[in-house]
Amino acid sequence: MKAKNMNPPFEFFTVRRLSLGLTVLALAVSCSIFSSQVLAKTKTKTTKTKAVVEEVIDTTPAAMPKQRVVSLSFKQLGAWSSVNLKGTEGSRTLSFSVRSDEMVVGAKLKLFYDYSPALIPELSHLRILLNERVVSVEGLPQGKNLGNSRDIDLDPRQMTDINFLRFNLIGHYTRQCEDPFHSSLWLTLSDLGRLELTLAPKSMVNDLKYLPAPFFDKHDDATLKLPFVFASTPSAGTVKAAGIVASWFGIQAGNRGAQFPVSLNTLPDGNAVVFAQGTEKILGVESPPGPTLSVINHPTNPLAKLLLVTGSNDEEILRSARALALISNTLSGSSLAITKETEATPRKPYDAPAWVPTDRPVRFGEIARPEELRAQGWYPETIRVNYRVSPDVFTWRTPGVPLNLKYRYTRLPEHKASSLNVSLNNDFIHALPLNYAYKNPDEINRLNLAGSDNVSKRSDLLFIPPYAVGGRDQLQLGYFFDILKHGECQNMPPDNLVGAIDPESTMDFSAFPHYVAMPNLAYFSNIGFPFTRLADLSETAVVMPDRPNSQELGIYLTLMGRMGEATGYPVLRHALTTAADIDKMADRDVLVIGSANSQPLLGKWADKLPLVQINGERHVREPDVTWKPTYRWEQQDNQFTPLPKGDLNLSNSGDLTTLMAFESPMKAERSVVLVHADRPTDLQKITDVLTNTERVNTIKGDLVVFNEKDISHTKVSATYYIGALPFMNKLQWLFADHPLWVGLLVALVCVLLAIAAYRPLRKLFHRTAKVKL
Repeated sequence: MKAKNMNPPFEFFTVRRLSLGLTVLALAVSCSIFSSQVLAKTKTKTTKTKAVVEEVIDTTPAAMPKQRVVSLSFKQLGAWSSVNLKGTEGSRTLSFSVRSDEMVVGAKLKLFYDYSPALIPELSHLRILLNERVVSVEGLPQGKNLGNSRDIDLDPRQMTDINFLRFNLIGHYTRQCEDPFHSSLWLTLSDLGRLELTLAPKSMVNDLKYLPAPFFDKHDDATLKLPFVFASTPSAGTVKAAGIVASWFGIQAGNRGAQFPVSLNTLPDGNAVVFAQGTEKILGVESPPGPTLSVINHPTNPLAKLLLVTGSNDEEILRSARALALISNTLSGSSLAITKETEATPRKPYDAPAWVPTDRPVRFGEIARPEELRAQGWYPETIRVNYRVSPDVFTWRTPGVPLNLKYRYTRLPEHKASSLNVSLNNDFIHALPLNYAYKNPDEINRLNLAGSDNVSKRSDLLFIPPYAVGGRDQLQLGYFFDILKHGECQNMPPDNLVGAIDPESTMDFSAFPHYVAMPNLAYFSNIGFPFTRLADLSETAVVMPDRPNSQELGIYLTLMGRMGEATGYPVLRHALTTAADIDKMADRDVLVIGSANSQPLLGKWADKLPLVQINGERHVREPDVTWKPTYRWEQQDNQFTPLPKGDLNLSNSGDLTTLMAFESPMKAERSVVLVHADRPTDLQKITDVLTNTERVNTIKGDLVVFNEKDISHTKVSATYYIGALPFMNKLQWLFADHPLWVGLLVALVCVLLAIAAYRPLRKLFHRTAKVKL
């Protein structure tokens, strides 16, 4: 077979190729049409999918954990005022903490500062350290020494539960030998500076062993605002159980303060404490049978928790509350039934755990940690010792409370102006010179060095002034190290300057009786006195309206939290009653709560109130001023609470918010404090003041009126006394108020002595006359 017969002709290939091309073209057109249809459908689906995705993206932030921004001032970080840095290496550390159920996702430091114009820019700068890691170095250029501001971003990854922010001035005013204490070496950080933290919540395991977290976190420096949830009509036992739990949370919150907004049959969005009895249900939250404590997830917020305090009846729910208040550190598991209870030992007067004992000397080591009693550096921080004592300690006409102060320090023998300055509540008491020959060293504390004045520990007896005793006090001990200069770069002080107060130092209140003039709302607002005289409030009755509203329940819980914080012990034994049963509470101090027209005792005790209502008008009662000698000008020299000037009439005001104090109409030497607001929502004004450490000290006298911006107080009611004095002290106290009685008594004694001596003297006279004759 020839080759040409083996190959198809050219026309065949042409036709074949043409048909193949047409086929391919047809397939291409079909695919194109199909693809366009698919693409159209795909576009439609894509559009729908995109819409769905966009919808998901839009709703995702709402489902994400809600972040919050916390702004902390320098005062909240521990600075009492502006931060002053002095010297070549001036340093100051501020601290802040982060809740265990939150994490920092953003942080910004806002600084406002001024510095000395004498600083050399090339050698001087401000270092800012977070947990001892440098986060910023700020230059100090010339000509810009006033009105500087900086916003510094901080790395959240460097933050832990407790954090330390240190400001370090590296300052130089000359390139040659310089004085490290030269007056030109300074930088001041304004108290307007703030730290802003952006916090995101973290989930936690449901376990009672973490209590009080997450409901209160010890690392949170803000006021505790913890919602309490009840059924629509809580029983008296449930309300009292809530008061006990509030007092326990108040102890945990400490001086931060605690508020407990009340919700009736509704759940707030965040953490809350729920009280339920028997078959009560609150939005689907069911209570387990019997006295039980439980931690569960919030039904609508997966990152929030609910603490359930439950029981089948009043006694069982009270048992649950007492278990939480007394043995919370032994609880574990998500739910725990309280099957048995051992009754707590009743408290004795003045034995509150947070108060210093008044029956023995108190060591500083009992009320402060050793590290809090030390200070170091050229400009050491003031050592602060906080303590609480009952305000009825009677120190009248005494030198004051004995303070046996033992202290140590780095000795600089030639620097004679060094001293230890002692103050109480920022009132100066005494200055102890440091570098002088100590006259009374014993053999134990004498150092084996040349010279008899070298001792390892010194001791001095001081007295806390009588007028400064009672309530919440702070003893301030500041070391001042004198700097001695003989010339350029000579006699430079060492870097190891240290001062310490020995934990064996003591203060002694045991020699003083308990006796005090009442009424005085300053004692009530400051430390809960006289109700807190017994830490468990076993001699206190709280009178609530028959059907208290949420605001009245809220102020009751706030007051119980305040009492618990004041004593360091839960309010286990206070009585909760209504006006109908008030006569059964004659042997107790009474705390009355009411708003609008909900409290009948306002009418029943109208003749005892400092503020009375007559014909639709409110009148401040005329002050009850006992007789005083005219030469003392009615004691205006020691009258600290202003008397009302004339009558105060309030007609149709309708917005009065007040605290009143007076002697109980049921029994002498018992006290009544009445909390009242014409509008229930205005009770929040009292709550805000009581939990504000700066404003609470403005409450004084026996009548306090709360306005929108300020607080007015006066003294109206008759004075009465609680406590007891030894006979001689009582006699001195009586005659001190009535000095003319002393003159009359002396005259009477003289007359009696003259009458008694008349006959013997007369007989003696006659005998003498006969002898002469």
